Amino acid sequence: MKKILSLLLVFVFLVITVGCSRTPGGDILPSPRVGKTGTPPPTRVGSAGKNVTIEAYTMESAIAAADVVARVEVGSWIGEETDLHTTYYEATVLQCFKGNIPASFTLLQDGNSKWTVKGYPLFTSGNEMLLFLKEATGVNYESAYWIIGSFSTLMDVSYDDAGNRYYADRYGILGKTVNTAANYAHQRDTFEEVYARAAEADPIVREMKYAYPYVFAENDISSLFRNR
Repeated sequence: MKKILSLLLVFVFLVITVGCSRTPGGDILPSPRVGKTGTPPPTRVGSAGKNVTIEAYTMESAIAAADVVARVEVGSWIGEETDLHTTYYEATVLQCFKGNIPASFTLLQDGNSKWTVKGYPLFTSGNEMLLFLKEATGVNYESAYWIIGSFSTLMDVSYDDAGNRYYADRYGILGKTVNTAANYAHQRDTFEEVYARAAEADPIVREMKYAYPYVFAENDISSLFRNR
């Protein structure tokens, strides 16, 4: 009996630490809901704004370049480093499409309270996003990952009134390279529901006046990873 209990404990430990190495596309945790609480960053927009030069990824090249592609939920703000122009957050993997990553990890974002990239505010607890990630080195946090294309390889996750999941591209950079999916930004009723839910989950959506020129259904985005 003791041997069986020991084996069960080992199994539970492996499930917790393996995180995203399970079958790609499998849900790990339920989606976050409006009202999530956690430590927010000191500010969403830095004292100064900067324009930055980024590598232009297509959906195909972003998938190829990333170590991990996952739907994640941002948790509490951990801290920032002004010299590295970086902010750190707790984060949880909700669904994995590519690669291996712990279920809980440290997420890095460009910018801090001194400056943020123009149009790219700091994340806050409860944000749900599709991210293209690489493991970070040389930082003081374990299981740390950065976003390969900064704001260009990020999609907000939102829902319609029926609870169907959508991936919305704030900036129209990554979305314009997705040619195999219907763009629900052109379907007024669906777009308005998805936009309203996104703004309800995070008021910064209206404050920043995100246009969301590309909005894709969950199945269409998931198929991009299944077909690779």
